Amino acid sequence: MKKIIFSLFVLLSFSAFSQTDSGDLETYLQAKLSAMPGETGNDYKVPTSGELTTWGTVITAILADDLATARTQAATINYQIVEYTNTSLSLSRVFYVLEEKSTQTNYWGTYVFSKTPDRNNLILQSPHSSHDFNTGKQAIYAFNRLNTIALFLNGTQRCNNSTSSTCAGTTTVCSGVSEAFKVSDQAHNSDNMFQKTTEILFNAISNSVFIQLHGFSKNSTDPYVIMSNGTDKTPTTDYASMIKNELFSTDNTLTFKLAHIDTDWDRLRGFTNTQGRFINGSANPCNTSASETSGRFIHIEQEKTKLRQDAAGWEKMNVALGNVFAKTLSAVSYTH
Repeated sequence: MKKIIFSLFVLLSFSAFSQTDSGDLETYLQAKLSAMPGETGNDYKVPTSGELTTWGTVITAILADDLATARTQAATINYQIVEYTNTSLSLSRVFYVLEEKSTQTNYWGTYVFSKTPDRNNLILQSPHSSHDFNTGKQAIYAFNRLNTIALFLNGTQRCNNSTSSTCAGTTTVCSGVSEAFKVSDQAHNSDNMFQKTTEILFNAISNSVFIQLHGFSKNSTDPYVIMSNGTDKTPTTDYASMIKNELFSTDNTLTFKLAHIDTDWDRLRGFTNTQGRFINGSANPCNTSASETSGRFIHIEQEKTKLRQDAAGWEKMNVALGNVFAKTLSAVSYTH
């Protein structure tokens, strides 16, 4: 009997620490977008301070390639780490997919890390991947081809939880009238896993740059693309302007507004985005705007037809980002 119990323990332990899969990474991740809860249901759970601390331990362990610790800690908050070998491109690569277990209770999103990134300081984020049509698919498409160090995908539609955020800013997207953001909106709350992961990677990876993809409905007076570094200040290294120039090279019918250049423009600038506020040095990202810019946060609002509609548009963004952020072709180096 003891031998049977011991064998069962070993089997269960092996199962818990042998989460592997392979195939088409894009298909795998797009399935998560398709299964995402919609704008109602209160599925999204606000994490406790203890859960945020545990999450921080998980992310730090992943960055240190300590899967044993990461998996043990992730299991305590209903998450797992799948070591996924992508075989869809000519060069097979391994990724760590931090995802909630099949019976979800938290809906904090999916976070993917490349084991051997080509661009080891570039992070792609899609905080409104279902609400902002195809921005999740676009981010996955570019991540797979650029092989950036990380990709963040939200876990529910941004209006899923009816509780209002205490963070600054208002929106009309959930009800049609101006009101506070919802706690399920990952780009406008500072106590969530999206924000926590941003903070850890920003501090751990020297010169990290965060590209956040969004979408909007274009008014007749709007450009096709609205870009911002989260402030109206011009950084020393102006990635937003570089991306604009590269996007225009791929499609010269695109028109643009850049918040730090077109200072009279006041629409969809991302100034209340909590990830952007943190990256730009705000001591209180929830309620205080950043007074300066690091230039390491790029908020990109896109009209639907030219960049978000399908793979032809996604490829334009992929090419532009690839041209701005060259391959590092070196081992990942973190600072702690």
